[in-house]
Amino acid sequence: MSRTLSTVILIVMSLGLNAFAADDQKPLDVVIRNGTVIDGSGTARFQADVGIRDGRIVAIGKLANAKAKQTINAKGLVVCPGFVDLHSHADRGILKFRDAENYIRQGATTLLCGNCGSSPVDIAAYFKKLRAGGTGPNIAQLIGHSSVRLHVIGSEDVPPTKQQLAEMRQVVKRAMQDGAVGLSSGLRYGPGAYAKTSEVVALAEEVGKQGGFYATHMRDEGTKIIEAIQEALLVGQSAGVPVHISHHKISSVSVFGQTRQTLALIDQARKNGRDVTLDQYPYRAGSGSTGLYVPQASLSGGREVFRKRIADKVQRRQIIEAVEELLVRKIYEADHDPRTPVHTRAALARIGIARAAHDNTLEGKQLVQILESRKKPVTLRNGAELLLELVSHGVGGINYTIDDRPGGDMERVMKHPQTCIASDGSVFLFGQGSPHPRSYGCFPRVLGHFVREKKLLTLETAIHKMSALPAKRLGWKDRGLIKVGHGADVVVFDPATITDRATFLKPHQHSVGVKHVLVRGEFVLKNEKMTGKRPGRPIAGQGKRG
Repeated sequence: MSRTLSTVILIVMSLGLNAFAADDQKPLDVVIRNGTVIDGSGTARFQADVGIRDGRIVAIGKLANAKAKQTINAKGLVVCPGFVDLHSHADRGILKFRDAENYIRQGATTLLCGNCGSSPVDIAAYFKKLRAGGTGPNIAQLIGHSSVRLHVIGSEDVPPTKQQLAEMRQVVKRAMQDGAVGLSSGLRYGPGAYAKTSEVVALAEEVGKQGGFYATHMRDEGTKIIEAIQEALLVGQSAGVPVHISHHKISSVSVFGQTRQTLALIDQARKNGRDVTLDQYPYRAGSGSTGLYVPQASLSGGREVFRKRIADKVQRRQIIEAVEELLVRKIYEADHDPRTPVHTRAALARIGIARAAHDNTLEGKQLVQILESRKKPVTLRNGAELLLELVSHGVGGINYTIDDRPGGDMERVMKHPQTCIASDGSVFLFGQGSPHPRSYGCFPRVLGHFVREKKLLTLETAIHKMSALPAKRLGWKDRGLIKVGHGADVVVFDPATITDRATFLKPHQHSVGVKHVLVRGEFVLKNEKMTGKRPGRPIAGQGKRG
């Protein structure tokens, strides 16, 4: 920190919010005037100007006399910390789509990547590439258990040998030393699903030694979610690490309402002194590979081996029966009968197609529509047969199996004090495929629909869940708040108009209402236009800053 910047910060801190002693030698880089500041702490909003220099917030108060290179009039607008997305998969495309415009236009200034067990294995090499070209938002990174397992063991459904487990621990240790902030798991699908709890504990121990945390896409989010929560808590307790539950929801229609029990388990763990947090995306549908609908053991060895299995009559029948059993639990309501056509039609309409590289005409369609277009009866068996075909081609699906009814699971999770808002989205070519709309609309959807329209949360609480709360999960001391000395990741938005535009049928639509976004004190969005700047950098764990 320069002597000039230190002097400014000390003066502002000593004089309080209502005064600012301008530095005669050097103007501020940016002054945001006349805005309504919601600082991210959850406390009440206030009117103030915000001064920025050298990538830091150096003044908050009445800055009428301050000189600045750039001035923004934020009258009628909210000035708040940039949103910290704790659950992004942007590492899949950020090196190609570095601007991450879909996130910037939501107000997201930092993306935590490497979730659900999937990540680059060589974090140092990955961070080097990120720094070389820059990015719109900052990037933090988890090391993925499934990726480590694939790197060391392969895609087989086998336990690691003693030597392999030691090698996996070394990979995780090196990743943490290179800047990862924790370990993620994806225990619902292979190869993560092939791991026993003890394997995950062993890797989480390496994370705990270096101040990281364990983020988990649990082994089940439906009829076996209680056991899955208990496993996640056991990993944290055994390894001595904080636990973060990813995209918490009930994803089986037959057991809607069980967040009452899951949240109670989390509350009890916290009461017992355990550090447990969670995140959520605000949509009635999830997204993922259609491979989630088949027994994970059937995918062991990869897609080609799966095709051979379903070509065998005996194995195919066993897999089909398992798929049918899972579908009954996941997409049928508790009192619905699979033998009743109207019930089956409603159930199979809950699975849609997001991406189908082998046949893009399927994208955006539901299983019911595909069966009807092929003139096949809409039955449970035909739905299961269709899923085997889709899985064999690696098709991505959208699953309309989340309870968004008033007072239901979604609202219950959103109101929980430890729930962060997170997208579970990614970056990609605008207009390509049929992705989940959360990649374009997560944060504005909460601010527009759940705050302004439904009044489920206050604006202060919602912004806290998008900024200071996730920053605390990451262990940050200098980001996540509008506060003197903090990094200048700042969003200016119109609370009267901010909203999401992306839908499941038309997902490639940017959100509206965000006027300006600064990352590290530089405008990446100004007057609702992308500037082409890429000031974002990796933010490493262990107290380092990229």
